[in-house]
Amino acid sequence: MKTLRFERLELLSLTEKKGRVVEFHPRCTIITGTNGVGKSSIIKSLYWILGASPIVVNPRWIKLNVKGSLVFLVDEKRYRAVRNNSRIAVFAEDGERLISTAAFTKELAPFFAQMLDFGLLMANRNTGAAETPPPAYAFLPYYVDQDGGWNKPLTSFDHLTQYSDFKKKVIEFHTGIRPNRYYELDAEKKQLDIAVKELERDHKVARTILERLKLDVNFTALEFTGAEHEASIEKLLMKMKSLRDLRKSRARELGDILDERVAIDQQFAIVQAAAAELALDAEWAAADERSEIPCPTCGTRHQNDFSNRFSILADREECFEFLSMSKRKIEMLVARTQSCQEAIASTDESIVEIEKLLDTRQGDVTLKEVIQNEGRQIAAKTFDDQIKELEANMGEFYGKIAATKRGLKDLEDKELKKKIQDYYAALMHEYVRQLNISDPDLDAISKITGKVMDTGSEQPRLMLAYVLALADTIQKYTSAFVAPLVIDSPVQQEQDTRNAPAIIQKVVANRPNGGQSIIGTISLHGVVVDDCKVVTLEGKSSALLASEYDEVYRILDPLLAKM
Repeated sequence: MKTLRFERLELLSLTEKKGRVVEFHPRCTIITGTNGVGKSSIIKSLYWILGASPIVVNPRWIKLNVKGSLVFLVDEKRYRAVRNNSRIAVFAEDGERLISTAAFTKELAPFFAQMLDFGLLMANRNTGAAETPPPAYAFLPYYVDQDGGWNKPLTSFDHLTQYSDFKKKVIEFHTGIRPNRYYELDAEKKQLDIAVKELERDHKVARTILERLKLDVNFTALEFTGAEHEASIEKLLMKMKSLRDLRKSRARELGDILDERVAIDQQFAIVQAAAAELALDAEWAAADERSEIPCPTCGTRHQNDFSNRFSILADREECFEFLSMSKRKIEMLVARTQSCQEAIASTDESIVEIEKLLDTRQGDVTLKEVIQNEGRQIAAKTFDDQIKELEANMGEFYGKIAATKRGLKDLEDKELKKKIQDYYAALMHEYVRQLNISDPDLDAISKITGKVMDTGSEQPRLMLAYVLALADTIQKYTSAFVAPLVIDSPVQQEQDTRNAPAIIQKVVANRPNGGQSIIGTISLHGVVVDDCKVVTLEGKSSALLASEYDEVYRILDPLLAKM
């Protein structure tokens, strides 16, 4: 089991020239402040930086175009993740860039899966192929969003509908009911199922052709009459012309793509150089103490004030936006180039096949000689050999599928599953009692994948009991990793003076095995907390501060340039 722990959050808005630094306690950090100060925006940024977007984001926060940096530890090894719009980069402690990508499923998900031993695999809805799901599925049990996480379990992140029955799979994986190896075998089985279906389809086609033609002819080179023979050749020639026209079209498209890539690369280099020069200009202007600076070319005197220095930074922000957009365009062009090249290669293969057939069909051998000498016996043998080969391959795959099924069954440890279920149920019953929830549906809440529903002010308390019981069960039994439990506004729906303190006491209590908690709340409701850091935000929209801008800018500026 690996442990993920948050150490330091840095947020930066070049739009408002403000920043924020939050350093986290290894056990518990509480962010407090009245409504509207921005504590939820800070909390939502944590897993957002790692690629898991919250279900709701304040529109004003979006307009600030905030960039984020999160320093985190994985088993005491330090990393830094940086996010700018839809691009995320991860750096080692020595500054080496480990990844920079906007492809969350294809690239970021496998990266974090390897880092955190996150072995869960899910079937792609379109292809059926097993793949590592995006980071949101890795962090789902560890986050409760103020705006979307208190009605149903595991709903706090956005874009969670790309896999079927994902909640059950996430729960069983994280709690250790089904370990990493189960999902590796399950992925192997899915790939084998796809392969064997292709073989079965080919086998069916071969037998159908054999039956319909009653072994009279092999369609790769034979027809019944001379007229049909000539018609077949004419059809192949027309197909050849169509393929060659298609190849020319694909070649022109590929040329246009490559021309566009060259243009973007040139623009990228120019803007990257401009961003570097603007950084030097901003540093020089800030260091120069003169109130006016004469232009060395025309002699015009420019004010060296805040607005002029800020305009330099605004220009640099536009450079960063252009670079980020250009990288996305380049990635799209790379994908289009690959698709175009594959289409050209496929067309070339088809042309070669048709040329081979034409060489056979236009030779000196007469149709009568072909039918007499290469007829029923050759056709029968050809199809019979093909069917036997397909059946042999199918048998091999059936054996492999049976082996993976046995492996999956062996990993279905019923005793372990019952032990984990019972542990969760005992925690749930105790947490329900501590949170003063009266007469809950004990059968429903005792099931780790069951429904957690109630009414009124008891619903959020029941949800909190479930979140804590699930997280603590994961903390004890997972075979993958544990992460900080981030809970935004646990005191929901105007809890009374008895229940509000009980909620705070419960969320700040020690978690098993030294787990980390990060809590956002309007108030501590009179609860005295020990071994816990309290960060208080004061003033409307104070999530970002002008006083912390320079510190964060100095840290993030070189990292943004490396993304």
